[in-house]
Amino acid sequence: MKRLLTGAFAICLAIGTHARAEDKGLDIFFIDVDGGAATLIVTPERESILIDSGWPGRNDRDPKRIVHVLKDVAKLDKLDHLVTTHWHMDHYGGVEGLSKLVEIGKFWDRGLPGVDGPEADFPDGPKANDPLGVAYLKASAGKRKALGANDSLPLNGSLKAIVLASGTEVRKIAKRQKHNPLNAESKTIAEDPSDNARSLAIKFSLGQFDFLDCGDLTWNIERDLVVPYDRIGQIDLYQVTHHGMDISNNPVLVKTIHPTVAIMNNGPRKGGAANTVKLLKSIPSIEAAYQLHKNAATGPEDNTDPSLIANKPKEGGEFIHASVSPDGKTFSVQIGEKGEKKTFTSK
Repeated sequence: MKRLLTGAFAICLAIGTHARAEDKGLDIFFIDVDGGAATLIVTPERESILIDSGWPGRNDRDPKRIVHVLKDVAKLDKLDHLVTTHWHMDHYGGVEGLSKLVEIGKFWDRGLPGVDGPEADFPDGPKANDPLGVAYLKASAGKRKALGANDSLPLNGSLKAIVLASGTEVRKIAKRQKHNPLNAESKTIAEDPSDNARSLAIKFSLGQFDFLDCGDLTWNIERDLVVPYDRIGQIDLYQVTHHGMDISNNPVLVKTIHPTVAIMNNGPRKGGAANTVKLLKSIPSIEAAYQLHKNAATGPEDNTDPSLIANKPKEGGEFIHASVSPDGKTFSVQIGEKGEKKTFTSK
């Protein structure tokens, strides 16, 4: 009898553990790196993906902020995937410091000059003698791979991640669709010769929930993602592109993706352009638009609701946390660990 009871207890324990694992949803942390980028995603299976790694220097301030969220908040002891959207210092500069503080499993990027394409395809490096590039090559040796449009991140479990844009190329669609009804509103601007236009753009999907991170992608390539055909679909959570700068956030893209919540990873003196804030306020589908910082150079009318700004003037380091239900039907957003939690319904 004792043996039977012991077996029954073990089965119940296993079922309970399995149920608890299934109850976990998706977590997305928008880490404050003062106008750089660092977005940590934790899947229901507790696999971790960091999109960009912030700035270098400052006594490894940004890597330390990332590791704090990874280890102290998310309770993970390693980083499974590091994705670098493009080769600008505020997006990959933290790699050297981060690699000293935490184990990093796999590295993903849009390619390296001389390795994945000619030098001409990499206007902003990283150059062979660039200390940041050298540090990235050292940290990623034997563990990195370039991503192209239509590639997917090889994740375990239910979260899907597809690359929509890479190196100015956009996702191909299998069938010709109806033209985007907003095509007539689209226009191009002067070509962006920098690495911003070559950023990775990735869509993450869990059940009914979709999250879009386009790095620092700029106006014309954003247009290519939705004109003449929509290659993205409707989005529930939108990371406002390029820190909220207005050479990005093409209105046709933002209107097409029809976001429910927008989160801007701006700094007090970087990004958060008045035109972008005005655009976000004009989109009827947006129920809440968060900012990591108030734009110190503009007035209240050119910022979001103060209750949706994570960091106060002269302070920093507070993150914004989005938590998605296991089925993707709902998600909540709060500032830090103690902020007011607002819940939204996925499309």
